Parts: sequence; structure tokens; C-alpha cells
Amino acid sequence: MVSGSKRVGRLRARSKVEADARAVVATRAVAYVRVSTDEQAESGHGLETQDRAVRAFAESQGYQLVEIASDPGVSGATRPADRPGFGRVLELAAAGAFTVLLVYRFDRLAREIRYAVTTVSDLAEQHQVVIRSVTEPIDTATAMGRTLFAILAGMAENERYVIRDRTAGGRVVKATKGGFAGGQAPYGYERDHQGGLKVVPAQARVVRRIFEERRKKRTLQTIADGLNADAIPSPRGGRWSVGTVAYLVDNPKYRGAVEYLFRWNGTETHVLQDGRHAAIIT
Repeated sequence: MVSGSKRVGRLRARSKVEADARAVVATRAVAYVRVSTDEQAESGHGLETQDRAVRAFAESQGYQLVEIASDPGVSGATRPADRPGFGRVLELAAAGAFTVLLVYRFDRLAREIRYAVTTVSDLAEQHQVVIRSVTEPIDTATAMGRTLFAILAGMAENERYVIRDRTAGGRVVKATKGGFAGGQAPYGYERDHQGGLKVVPAQARVVRRIFEERRKKRTLQTIADGLNADAIPSPRGGRWSVGTVAYLVDNPKYRGAVEYLFRWNGTETHVLQDGRHAAIIT
């Protein structure tokens, strides 16, 4: 009888070691939680809610929860790989630290279907990681689960576009009525937590100084140099530049008006309207 080679025995032994290692890792999970600033304010599904849910689910399924990676205040329109928190997930996956990724809902991965589907596929193909939602009965380890996931991701993407259309329309309506239609509050103002602007007295004095010096025909560079010489912080806390001064004196909000240029779905709407906020410059 021909005897077998020792190579086969070594391969069998190696396969057993690898199988034992996979069995250990199979019980390990990493959770990923994400919420945008608007979502947390509107829905209440903040990081704490998601954190509690994934921990409870991991315990109920017998998973060893290795780590919870988070992206607070990050839009679902951002590619997962471009987010700091999800970057940590990819690091752990590449290290073979887990095999199951838990999310509160699949739209925590991304709201654009191409990002969501490719993320699921890449994790499965490159790192043998499956994704489970703790609130949706879909298992991406199965073909049917991946199909249902793709359908769900498509619905989430459509919902995102509907929300964007509704938000854009609401901003236009608000602007035409003289309201503050979003964006960063200009220097000299702050949000009043009621959808409008209120004057910040200390900054308003700087704004009036700039307009007064400009009225006296002083150059933008001279104005910037004077503010820096007096150690007055710029809107971002640094030094004043010609561009910063120019942007400020060109802003009609200081005269009590609102101006916006909305571009959406191939259309452009210019709004210049008396505002509902107090003017700093009369």
C-alpha cells in the first residue's frame, strides 16, 4: 500500500488551526453608530440610543463586542471610508478582529445606495465580515439577505432625495419671507434658537467700525491691519485678511436684508429680501 505524504497531514493540521481560529472570531462583533446633527435633533435616534441597542443585541446573540466605532455629526451622504469612525471599522476588519458588524439600521452605513451596497460587498469579499442590523431582520450573510438589503438601501436613498427636495423648498420659502434660511450665522450675529438671528453686541461694534472706516474710503488692507494691530480676533479667531473684510462689507445681512442663491435640480433661484433680523448698519 502506498503511504500518504506528510504534507497532507500538515495541511489537515493547518486547516484545523484555521477553523478553530475562525470559530473564535465568529463570535466577535464590532458595532458602528452614526448620526448627523440634524437627525439627532429631529428624530432622537442619537448615539446613545444606538449604543444601547447594539449592546443589547450583541448580548442577546452571544457576540463578544470588541469595540463600538462612532461618527457623531457625520452626514450619511459621506462615503463610509472617508469617515473617521468607519475608518476604525476597516482597520479592525483588516486585522481580522471580528466577523460581524452591527449597525442600528442599514442607513447608518450610507444613504446613497452605491456606497451602502459596495461597503457591504467589500467587507464580505475582502474581510469575510457580514453586517447585521439590530432593528431590521436582514442577514447579509445570505443571498436573500443581500437582495433585501439592496432594496432597503434603494428606499433609503430615495428618502434622502425626498428630504433634500423638501428642505431646499422650505429654505426658499423661508428666505422669500425674510427669514434666515440656514448656513453659518454671519459675524456679528448668532442663531437665536428660533430659526432666526440675534445681534452679538461686541462683534456688532467691530462690524460698525469696519463699515465706518470703509465709508471714509480706507482700503481693505488698512482696515485689516488696524483690526490686527488692536488684537481683535477675526470671525475664525485668527488674523483679519483683505478677503475677510471684503466678504463682510459685501454682506447685505448687516443692512437688515437676506440674500441667497439657491441651486437645485438644475434650477437657480436668487432671493434678495428685507430680513426679519435686526440690522447692524443703518
